[in-house]
Amino acid sequence: MAKIRSITRDQNHDDASIRKKIKTCDPWSDLNHDVLYLIMMKLGVIDFIAFSGVCKSWRSFAVCNKNYFMVSKPPMSISISTDADENKCYLEEFEGRKLKISLPHSDYKTCVGVSCGYLILFGEKSNDFWLVNPITRHEFHAPFSFRNVSFYSPCLGAILVFSPLISGWVFVVFAIYYHKIWFVIASKQEWTYVSSPFRILDLHAFKGKIYTLHPINRLSEVRLFPTPKVTLLKIKNSPIPDFNYPAFVSFGENLYVMDRISEHLSNIQEINFSKMEWVSREKTGEEYAFFLRNPEQGVGFIRIESWADLHSQYGKYYFPCKSGEDRFFLAKMWYFFHDCFDASFLHQSVKTC
Repeated sequence: MAKIRSITRDQNHDDASIRKKIKTCDPWSDLNHDVLYLIMMKLGVIDFIAFSGVCKSWRSFAVCNKNYFMVSKPPMSISISTDADENKCYLEEFEGRKLKISLPHSDYKTCVGVSCGYLILFGEKSNDFWLVNPITRHEFHAPFSFRNVSFYSPCLGAILVFSPLISGWVFVVFAIYYHKIWFVIASKQEWTYVSSPFRILDLHAFKGKIYTLHPINRLSEVRLFPTPKVTLLKIKNSPIPDFNYPAFVSFGENLYVMDRISEHLSNIQEINFSKMEWVSREKTGEEYAFFLRNPEQGVGFIRIESWADLHSQYGKYYFPCKSGEDRFFLAKMWYFFHDCFDASFLHQSVKTC
């Protein structure tokens, strides 16, 4: 019996020592940043969201180092259920892992684009827009106030853009072959528009400015504030060859125009703003990975990115094209994770639904 008491006392002493050691250990929030970085870079996109929500310290670390993480991760393909009773969105990583997300208010609506991490849903019958961020789950409603204007989803395009002049986000809508651009400040419900002298083929936000593309390769700059205006830019030369269905695409410091039709994807021209001229991409010798949105889903969503070993990562999306070493990847829609936080403070200026 004395021996048992002795063992019990020893066990209690050991347990107390262990508890003491645990209490004196540094908390998770004080984990060495070098170790945190190694952990973060091993995570997938979905796990990174959970990682950033562990504690304030980890969130601060994730925000400060998110650019390093983002550029190492390829985009995810998006598929949205067409069943009005399901209202689900699926984001798929290149490893095949899927994230299923509920999309409120998505019934009888069409996704017409992705901008700053938000899926842009449009209802033809209700003539309104719902913007939903599938990662942050933030959403806001933008009912279209021009009741005499009706859009057809496959011809519709929309973007979110930050305006430094008003220090706020602006939701911009356009339709192919129309002469008007409609926009609304995200924190308000007052729509207005600006007229273009030419039909609009595409619209793109690039380095804090908005550009429109018109027939015969005309290019304009759009100013929304303080007075809405579309100004035709004078370009010295014309791109050769001509485009059948031109669209903007940007990468880093460069803005390009390319053809939406897959047979002519190698027709790419850069816009040199310092010299105000078109430059053939053949002269630059650059090679990229192109992520294209299925044209059947509406206005072609096109993006240029660069990651290592893209062919092995996206073999199931890859399709051949006569354009050297470039890689082209086709999906119904692409979600670029690093855009998810571009409008992270958007919820501060709009009413959450």
